[in-house]
Amino acid sequence: MNLKDRISIYFYKTQKIAKKYHKDDIITLQFFQRHNDVKLCGMNEVLTLLKEKTDITKYTIRYLPEGSIINNREVALELEGPYYEFGIWEGIIDGILARQTSIATNAYHVVKAANGKTVVSMTDRADHYINQERDAYAIEVGGIKNHSTLLSSNHDHSRTYGSMPHALIQMFEGDLVKACEAYHKTFPEDPLVALVDFHNDVISDSLACLKKFGKELKGVRIDTSKAMIDKMFTEGEAEFGVTPTQVKRLREALDLNGGEHVKITVSSGFNPARIAEFEAEKTPVDTYGVGAFMLNININFSADATLINGKKVAKAGRGYLKNPNLIELKVE
Repeated sequence: MNLKDRISIYFYKTQKIAKKYHKDDIITLQFFQRHNDVKLCGMNEVLTLLKEKTDITKYTIRYLPEGSIINNREVALELEGPYYEFGIWEGIIDGILARQTSIATNAYHVVKAANGKTVVSMTDRADHYINQERDAYAIEVGGIKNHSTLLSSNHDHSRTYGSMPHALIQMFEGDLVKACEAYHKTFPEDPLVALVDFHNDVISDSLACLKKFGKELKGVRIDTSKAMIDKMFTEGEAEFGVTPTQVKRLREALDLNGGEHVKITVSSGFNPARIAEFEAEKTPVDTYGVGAFMLNININFSADATLINGKKVAKAGRGYLKNPNLIELKVE
């Protein structure tokens, strides 16, 4: 892969002009974004890029550490020196910080909403597999340590979550108990967690599994589609998808039948706002599974040249922003 082929062409043209006409000028290039309560991520990757692709002895790098909380227009990275030494990397740096910070911030807000409950990242189906490793890193910077794939969890089985897909139940012609038996016999060392929404009747299916497996049933997962109403609801009390009432009624049914030990996992369209609603209603959820939301890219970075030879010259509305918290990279 030739990384330079992925750089916007005008950066190359500007680099050539800078070297020809402004070789000795010192430019200050500042990177920032426009949101509050943001978890910065990707900075380590950016520093590695600059170390590998530029001569960092020829200019100064100031930055905020990975995982810092940053706010609107707070400078996260500042490069100072001859523009041609680093300027062509502006777009690449923006992209690294945008994706990684967006994902880390999404995870960070999910964790805050979950109030200490376990969260599992189920992002593998939401993006191209080639991104899994970097995405998982950003998710962990955001505070989530459990994942649905071994690559994402760095092959740590204790942090790799997986119960069963609906396809396994379908394979046994909808017989959840038989599907669980097959799973338990094949993977006896794994916790048995039943996926209980196949028939849109989570109480009946959960109790059937509890009756069969007793203490061996460690958990159930509800993944009811937002277009469906569980059979527990009578006419006039319709609630679509996974709801606090559904979870509360399932918890009560499990407890009344000796299933106090069974943990409840919920998935299907969860995000911080939805998790906060469940927590506000004191919903007895043990684990939240979060997928596509985690990979929303909604934080963009910009870079502005704000000083030339110490003089403030910048695009209107984009003046020099001093950040005393920046750390200067030491050149070894």
